[in-house]
Amino acid sequence: MTTGIIISVLVVVCFIAVRTYVKKLAHGCCGAGGDKERKIAETADLSDCKYRYTVKIVGMTCKNCAARIENAFNRQEGIFAQVDYKSGIAEISAKEPLPEIVIRQRIVGLGYSVEGIKQNEL
Repeated sequence: MTTGIIISVLVVVCFIAVRTYVKKLAHGCCGAGGDKERKIAETADLSDCKYRYTVKIVGMTCKNCAARIENAFNRQEGIFAQVDYKSGIAEISAKEPLPEIVIRQRIVGLGYSVEGIKQNEL
């Protein structure tokens, strides 16, 4: 009887592990399925952007991670972001000033950490 219960628990654990692994294979390491494709901001004309920020991000492991962060910023009009997951750097350009807390919250809300934010002079 005890052996049957142990085997049943092991089967359930194995099923969950296999299902999680299949999801990672299909959607990348971060499970970013819906954000795989990068969304380009309505206007990618950086000449209108007076404010530029360089953000050091920790926790990105693939191009899907970078696409998720880019999409989080590019959905908002007047902001354009480019992210390189290999270096962990995001370059964010904006027409209006972005408070550091807004940048930090948007990235942390996606499950990554912000190591530093630097506003670049134009």
